[in-house]
Amino acid sequence: MREANVKIVMHLGSGSSKYILGPLAPLELGRYVPHPPPVYVLDRAVADHHATWLEQMQAACDAQDAPVLILPGGEQVKSFARLEAIVEWLAEMSVARDRTLVAVGGGAVLDIAGLAAAIWRRGLGFVAIPTTLLAMVDAAIGGKTALNAAGLKNPVGCFHPAAGILADPGFLATLPRAEWRNGMAELVKTAVIGDPELFARLHAARPRLDNLLAGGDGQDPVPGILGGVDWKDWIGRAAKVKARIVQRDFREQGMRRCLNLGHTLGHALEALSQVEPAPLSHGQAVAIGMAVVFRIAAERNICRLEDAVRTIEILEACGLPTRCPAPDHETLDRALLGDKKHLSRGGLYWVLPRGIGRMDIHGQIATAELLKWLD
Repeated sequence: MREANVKIVMHLGSGSSKYILGPLAPLELGRYVPHPPPVYVLDRAVADHHATWLEQMQAACDAQDAPVLILPGGEQVKSFARLEAIVEWLAEMSVARDRTLVAVGGGAVLDIAGLAAAIWRRGLGFVAIPTTLLAMVDAAIGGKTALNAAGLKNPVGCFHPAAGILADPGFLATLPRAEWRNGMAELVKTAVIGDPELFARLHAARPRLDNLLAGGDGQDPVPGILGGVDWKDWIGRAAKVKARIVQRDFREQGMRRCLNLGHTLGHALEALSQVEPAPLSHGQAVAIGMAVVFRIAAERNICRLEDAVRTIEILEACGLPTRCPAPDHETLDRALLGDKKHLSRGGLYWVLPRGIGRMDIHGQIATAELLKWLD
């Protein structure tokens, strides 16, 4: 008998969002498309590797001939130019306000497609089908949409929750090793924030993670990885943590800020690295950001050294960096000033760990202190 899907219902703002995790979860698409056919925005990698599965998913929604737009994945898709192209396509397809946009892909494609759904005719229905680990545990959940602009990470966006988030771990079979690493950065972050039991399982699984992820070419798939650990359990637990947080603080006025653990410094480093021959990925930047704030918290004696060491051990077992060459003081200051979490009153608040499962969302860190722990 097939194992039951994980189902999580979130009440976000004036609407609801349902997360379903398990084999064949996207076949429930028809439940979230009140006026078929939908329109589809697909990540090119998914279109290339999962064409047959996509056809079955569309057939389950009685919409095999629905309009399809294929986009490249990755952060470069999150631009004003790409948003304009999506809007022009929606206009060309004469998409009415009561239609639903279904986005299938990684976090970047879900971000830009969700933003297009939010602004076209002041709001289309939206369904997210995440196909990367990062999207399943983080990007698809909570209703944020965004694009990158002015050299900054995600400064433009809005809240537009997906009615359905349909996650099938089977999509992960073709995921390159680098994308597994990126997703693990977010999964580790979520465990640190709100699930000490998941954190303990991750730490105990370090030898397996190291064998699967620490070495090897980042662009290659990872043979046998789906059977290597209980991904459904890990993804489901992480999704429940984020769902619990965003439901209590949808607009990020308080506790939702804890989800920014590692991201304040991470976003700055990621943006600054884009001019380098080998820029940091989102997961790499977040891993460095987490390691730095744990080192700072441990040095200040607000977090046990053991917790900092164990977190860094998990990140390194996943093949993620925990240090990088430091930018100069002025450059880092300027990048941090552009952070979307910077408030007109109070400046920039940092998330500092006080232990596994306990965060301070009003932390203060001087730039010099960050630079000390980067190199």
